[in-house]
Amino acid sequence: MSYRSIFSSAIFAAIASLAGPSLHAQQFAPIMTHALNGGVYWIEGGVGSNSGVVIGKNGVIVIDAKQTPESGKAVMAEIAKLTPKPVTHIIITHSNLDHVDGLPGFPKGLTIIAQENCKEQVEHPRPSPQNIDLAGYIPTKTVAKKESITIDGVRVELFHWAPAHTSGDLIIYLPDQKIAFTGDITVARLPYPLIHLEDQGSSLGWIESMKGIVALNAETYIPGHGGPQTKAELQQRVANTAARRDKIKQLVAQDKSLDEIKKELGEPPAQGQFPSFTEVVYKELTKSKS
Repeated sequence: MSYRSIFSSAIFAAIASLAGPSLHAQQFAPIMTHALNGGVYWIEGGVGSNSGVVIGKNGVIVIDAKQTPESGKAVMAEIAKLTPKPVTHIIITHSNLDHVDGLPGFPKGLTIIAQENCKEQVEHPRPSPQNIDLAGYIPTKTVAKKESITIDGVRVELFHWAPAHTSGDLIIYLPDQKIAFTGDITVARLPYPLIHLEDQGSSLGWIESMKGIVALNAETYIPGHGGPQTKAELQQRVANTAARRDKIKQLVAQDKSLDEIKKELGEPPAQGQFPSFTEVVYKELTKSKS
C-alpha cells in the first residue's frame, strides 16, 4: 500500500534544510495569482503547493488544491476575482497532502482527475496531524499512462511516464498555451529531486519522466513549488541529476558506504526529515533498509 507524504509550503521555503516547526506555528506567504496566457494562471502562497487555474468556455479547471481547506477556499476566492464561471474540474499532480488536503475547500461533486496510483494513495492516506477528511473528494477519473482530453473547450494532455517523485505523478500539458504543470517532479529550490520511496517513487523513473517533460513542446513549466521554469533549466537539471546518479552508482560498485559516498560528494551528513537524493539512490542500488 502506498501513502501520501507529509509536506508543507514552509518546509519548501527552506527546502535545503527540509525541516521546520509545526504547521500551525509556521508563517506562510500571502496568496498571489500570476497570469500566464490563454486564460491560464498559477497561484502561489497560502499553505501548500502551487495551484493552476485554467478558464474554459463555461467553467474552470484547477490544478492541485493546496494543503488546507482554508487555502483551498482562498484559491476559490482568487478564481472569483478572475471569472464568474464555476470550478468544474480539479486535476491532481500527485497525492502529497500539500497538493490534496485543500480539496474540502472546494465544492463537492466536481470531477477530480488523478493518476490511478494517486487515487489509491488518496483513498489510503498516511495519518497526519491535520486529519483532513477526503472521503467526499476521492478522484472520480483516473489516468494510467497518457490521455488527451478536451475539457470545456480546453485541450489537455495528461502524462505518466514512470514512478518518479511518487508512483502516482501526473503531468498536465496544455498544448495550445504551451504550458506544463509538473507537480513535484520539478521543485525550483531543490538542487536534486526529492524521491519518495515510501510512495514507490524512483530515481530512474524520475529521469525518464523528466526526459518526457522536456520533450513536450512547452515554453513554460510550472513546478509544484517555486516560480516558472524554462526548458533549458529543466534540461540542465535532468543532466545534472543523471550525472549524480551515475556517480553514486560507481561508488556503490566500489563498495563505498553511504557515509563515504556522501563525503566524496561533499554532501552534509544529515539533510532533515526527508532522505536526500544520494540516500534514495543508495537504498535503491543496495536495497538497504538503513
